Amino acid sequence: MTKCPQCGKDVSFFERDLITGTCPACRGIGARPATLGCGTLLLIGLVVWLVVGSKVNRVRDEVTELRSEVAELKRAVEQETAELRALREAIEASAPPTTRRPE
Repeated sequence: MTKCPQCGKDVSFFERDLITGTCPACRGIGARPATLGCGTLLLIGLVVWLVVGSKVNRVRDEVTELRSEVAELKRAVEQETAELRALREAIEASAPPTTRRPE
């Protein structure tokens, strides 16, 4: 058992208020729950903004980099495809007429 922070009585876990930790009698009197002031909330908001903002910029930079790499890969695939077509045409042109494949 724990003690009520207002009156000091022993209170079971199930009878205590989850926020204030007070007993039912003190809660009935109007024990005030803990509250966060405006300054504390602004400070929390500022910390969250700083942490999240830096991560958002990092993710944005990574996405930009990945997009440029994908564009490079597309150009490389197009170049390889063109080279394969040219080699296929060269092979078909130099092959004897009996071994040509129908298109």
